[in-house]
Amino acid sequence: MALNQATRASRHRHISLLRGLTAGCLLLAAQVDAAPQAFDPNFGDGGTSDFYRWSGDIKRPGTMLREEQLGDGFFADNASLAHRILFSSTDGVSGSRLVASSGMLYFPKGTMPKGGWPLVVWAHGTTGIADVCAPSWRKPTPRDGAFVDAWLRQGFAVVAPDYQGLGTTGVHPYLQKKPEGFSTLDAARAALGAYPGKVSNRVIITGQSQGSGAALSATYYAHGYAPDLNLLGTIATGLVWRATAAPNTAIDLNGSDSARYLIMRMMSGGLKPGSPSPAQLLTAKGAKLAEAARTGCSRDLIPVMQANAVTGENAVTVSRKKMAAMLLPLVVPPGHPRIPIFVGTGLADSVIRPDLQFAAVRLMCRQGYRLTWRAYDGVGHSATSVYAQRDSIPFAKALLAGRAPASNCATLKAPGALQPMAKGIAFNE
Repeated sequence: MALNQATRASRHRHISLLRGLTAGCLLLAAQVDAAPQAFDPNFGDGGTSDFYRWSGDIKRPGTMLREEQLGDGFFADNASLAHRILFSSTDGVSGSRLVASSGMLYFPKGTMPKGGWPLVVWAHGTTGIADVCAPSWRKPTPRDGAFVDAWLRQGFAVVAPDYQGLGTTGVHPYLQKKPEGFSTLDAARAALGAYPGKVSNRVIITGQSQGSGAALSATYYAHGYAPDLNLLGTIATGLVWRATAAPNTAIDLNGSDSARYLIMRMMSGGLKPGSPSPAQLLTAKGAKLAEAARTGCSRDLIPVMQANAVTGENAVTVSRKKMAAMLLPLVVPPGHPRIPIFVGTGLADSVIRPDLQFAAVRLMCRQGYRLTWRAYDGVGHSATSVYAQRDSIPFAKALLAGRAPASNCATLKAPGALQPMAKGIAFNE
């Protein structure tokens, strides 16, 4: 990219000031000064109802904008209330603009406890980046329905954010920490504000896969962004966070299923500032998959990927190493929240390998997280959230009772080789 005269002069002044530093530091400065990548800020918009479009004023984040009854297919048999919701949140990309976000809200049946139902915030896994992939529109899967139903039967209200831009106007910033974290926190605030006395400010956040990152990001930002929330603890399964920010071609580009995740990250603003635009990076094969992602959901991309033999490598015009280096990192952020964390890992998880999840868990422990890790024999990626409820629900109930579960960071043991998926486990696929 050619630099104009003012930019060149500025660069020379920087070099003069930084004379004596290493060449590596100068390269870093050049990367910081580079122009941001160009991508479609409305990629994936459309296909949902007018409920998802908000044209009124938004004065502050975390307020309920409107609600409507959910219809059939939303797994509300054990719910006394099942609503689609629209609430306000902070744009996690700009960090300042206010946006409308969507989701679902469920109340359990039975006698409401004094002070209201404790609240579980459910952060969902990958569905896609098109609006029509929002769980509040497309409907939860049977696995996710069973997951929510288990919490309802245990006497928890459940609020389930779709995340910024999923269902609503604007691109969904897939796997990006602040947009997903802010949406998760503001969904809880909206439920509490709309139903005082019915929803208790005793909050548990839980998330699977993409949602594990959303849940942990929300936990990480909660103290500074939403100090009004009484966040008791967080549950993360199918851990998407990583132990290093270093590019990893084996994860991001080499796997047989890597192309669809790569495309969703590229098309939703998931490249580092200064990267070429997706239009410059996509091959003809990659462009076909990207166009499918504009209106289709994650699983809809599989037949497109297979029919066109699209891989993480042939979807882009640059080498695997260069492409992996452009992706925003999923590394565990520095520091730690002062909140108990439960992490569940399926030892047959071929989507996010157990050794990678363990490495992130170990790093979190070293950084001071109050963490309990459980690993499950024969459990694959899809089954982990429901299977882990045998431990995660007691974890949440202990927190409600004022008992902080003990961390097992001191006794962690690395998992062995990836296990085969066991038969007879619900949602193992």
